[in-house]
Order: sequence, then C-alpha cells, then structure tokens
Amino acid sequence: MRKRLAALVAGLLVCTAALATADAQVMSVTVKQTQVRATPSYMGKILGTLAYGDRVTVVDQNGGPKGWVKIVGPDGKLQGWVNISSLTTKDIALKSGTGPVTQTASSSDVALAGKGFNSDVEAKYKADQNLDYTWVDRMESWQFTPQAVSAFLATGGLTEPGGAQ
Repeated sequence: MRKRLAALVAGLLVCTAALATADAQVMSVTVKQTQVRATPSYMGKILGTLAYGDRVTVVDQNGGPKGWVKIVGPDGKLQGWVNISSLTTKDIALKSGTGPVTQTASSSDVALAGKGFNSDVEAKYKADQNLDYTWVDRMESWQFTPQAVSAFLATGGLTEPGGAQ
C-alpha cells in the first residue's frame, strides 16, 4: 500500500512539474544589460545581470508588484525579479556572418528599449548647434548606489513606485 501511495505521489509531482513547465513563458532581454534582483523593486539586492538577447523563463508574473516578473536565467541557476520593461516575448537571435539575419530585434525595438534614444538619434540632436547637452552628458555619468537612493527616498518620505508601499 505504501509503495502504491509513494508511486502515486511521485507521479502527481512529475505531472505537476510538467504542467508548470509547459505553462512557463520564455522571454528575451531587450536592453544592453538588466539586473536580476532579490525582490521586485529597483532597491532590491542585485543577484546578477542578464545581457541583450538572453532567454529567461518567467516563473511568476503575479507574485510581485505590477511590472515585475520572477525569472530563472539561461543558466538555470540565477533566479530573481526583473522589470518587465527589459523583456520581450520575441526570440532575439544574435547571429554573425555574411548571411541574412532572419530573426532579430529591429532598430526601433532597441531604441524603444533604450527609452527612445540611440546613437543615431543622439547624433541628430547634437548636430543642432542651438542645443547644449553638457549637463545631459554629465548626468549620464553619475552613479548612485541603491543605499544612496534608499536614503534619499527615506529623507523625502517617498516610496518607490511598484516597491513596498
């Protein structure tokens, strides 16, 4: 009797795992680099990074705040939260060589992932002699630690959108 019960439980576990895997959504990273975090928040501890084109498996879409999904990285070891704005359901194929690329991200996909700004657009704006980008260039070079951002938010009595409220 125990052997049958153990076999039944094992069978149910295998079926459940198979169904969960079948329903899992695979997505691609659409930005140059994105961070995988321990919690669904930009203030969450950084567990690792993913690069453009990396394929991840979404394991939880509803467990965190809107805009965050829990993923398993391409190596199967890295697991954590990524903002959905860094992902697409499209399969991004990175190929090199002289032949045509049949499946890849379009330049507009990449530009949108970069919030609508790429090197070509930047060059067009910089060609306009009436615009001064000195401060934009300076701001792009600034780096802030998550601790510094958390301290800033706390000092101002602010909460992070999509984070712990």
